[in-house]
Amino acid sequence: MSYKNKRILFMGDSITELNTSDRGWVKYFNEIIEPSFFVNVAVIGARFANEQPVEFDGNPVFLGDDTDCNQNVILNQVEKISRAKDKNNKNYCYNSDFEDFDLIIIAAGTNDVFVKEKCNIDTIEEQFTLGGDTLPIEDVNYCTVAGGMRCVYEKLRALYPSAKIFFCSPVQGNESMRSYESILYKRNLISAVCDRISDVTFIDTFKCGICGIYEKTWAEGRDLIDGLHPNANGAKKIGLYNALAVKNSII
Repeated sequence: MSYKNKRILFMGDSITELNTSDRGWVKYFNEIIEPSFFVNVAVIGARFANEQPVEFDGNPVFLGDDTDCNQNVILNQVEKISRAKDKNNKNYCYNSDFEDFDLIIIAAGTNDVFVKEKCNIDTIEEQFTLGGDTLPIEDVNYCTVAGGMRCVYEKLRALYPSAKIFFCSPVQGNESMRSYESILYKRNLISAVCDRISDVTFIDTFKCGICGIYEKTWAEGRDLIDGLHPNANGAKKIGLYNALAVKNSII
C-alpha cells in the first residue's frame, strides 16, 4: 500500500501549530509523505488532560496562560472537527475539508501537567474497565491523560472509521523548562495508553534526535529556538522521524 497521496489531519500543540513554516515539522513531513490534502487544527498550549471538566465549544483557542488551557485541549479540537463535519446541525458550519481523512496524527503531551492525579501510568486501566466490565465512555475521566486519550480516540474513530490514527510522544526540551524526567514519563504513559487502545500507532518522537542537554533556557540551542519549540533543524528532525514512522507503518 502506498503512503503517498493521503488525506491527513494534524492535531496537537504549538509545535505542530507551526505547520509548514521553516520551523514547522509538518513541512518536512509532507515533503516525504506527499499528501493529496491536509488540515492542521493544532493550537498552542494544547494538552490531553483538562484542568477541570468543561463544556466543549468547538473553539480550541489559547487564552494566554498555560494554567488556563481548558478550552484548547485536544478534545476541543475533536469537537471543532465534529462540528465542521456535521451537515445536519443548523448551528454549525459544514466544511467539506473535514469530510474524510486517511491518516490522523496527534502530537501532544508536552503541556500536560506532570502530577500523579492527571498523569499516572499506574491508573490507566481505571479509564478502560471497572469491576471487570468496560467503563462507559461517559464515565471516563478526561481530566487525566489516559482518559483524555481514550475519549479522543473513540470520538475520532466514530467520525473516521477507516482512518489510521497515530499518537506521537513529545520531544525533549531544556531541562529547566521541561525536565527529562517529566517528558520521559509522559512518553511512557502515552505509549502505554496506545498499547491499551491497540487500534492506534505510537510514534516515538521522543527519539527523533532532539536532546535536552543541548538546549537553552529562552535562547536558541542546537534544535530548539527557546528551549521548547523547534528551530528549522529541530523541525526537520521531527518531520523526518515522524514521516519515516508513518511510511513504515503503511508500506
